[in-house]
Amino acid sequence: MTNTSTGLVIRGSRVPVPGRTVTNFLDDPRYSLKLPEDGKAARRHPVQLVVLHTTKGIPGGKDKRPQDVRPGLGPNVDAELRCARFWSASDLQSGAHLVVDFDGTIGCLADCADVVAYHAKAMNARSVGIEIYQGSAAELYAGQLDAVCDLVDTLTMAFGIQRQIPDRYRGPLARLTSGGADVIGVVGHRDGDDNRGEGDPGNAIFEALAARKYERFNFAAGDDRIAWKERQARLGVAADGIPGPATRHALAASGHAGGLWVARP
Repeated sequence: MTNTSTGLVIRGSRVPVPGRTVTNFLDDPRYSLKLPEDGKAARRHPVQLVVLHTTKGIPGGKDKRPQDVRPGLGPNVDAELRCARFWSASDLQSGAHLVVDFDGTIGCLADCADVVAYHAKAMNARSVGIEIYQGSAAELYAGQLDAVCDLVDTLTMAFGIQRQIPDRYRGPLARLTSGGADVIGVVGHRDGDDNRGEGDPGNAIFEALAARKYERFNFAAGDDRIAWKERQARLGVAADGIPGPATRHALAASGHAGGLWVARP
């Protein structure tokens, strides 16, 4: 479904992703998580994380095949509808807010602000989840990853999430497996769950975000907090190393669009 009203659903309003086609559950009820089983409509913490996934999680577990990132865009395989139907049919509590198809189209299956979707265990309460559709040949598409980056650009601006990512995969990080209260940024499911492998979501999407100047930090060593304490001290706000609302307001006042350190178009 394509019309001028389509977009991500955030606090009941449609938020467009510039240049991308978005189908949401308000415009088409088929694109909806099964609630309350797959999420609960009461968020007690602010959204401060974007968690990236791949649907197959390859490489991971016994399947060690590398990801096959193919050029351009792939076919539309109704990934959003497939995921919505799969999660709704499952008795497990599972589901992410967003799904990105091979051709870069985006499905929004739940309100990104109001619904806590069950996609990343301890990180659920503070995060929005994005599933990147991966095929049985471990394939992803470069154009699909560009769409994911556009989506992450939109979410980070909408929620005031600083554009920072792990410097590399180090296995599950204690800061995230415990809930991520002191982490703000864009991470992988693999970074906060000891039951996931390297391919959830893999390295390619983080390379794509790094190419857009998302900052890389060693979250395990707390390098993000060190950097932010220095920035906060210069901005004249409490230097706790967690760039929350006061830091964003100070950044906005100093000319940083949206209160974000890393600018995007």
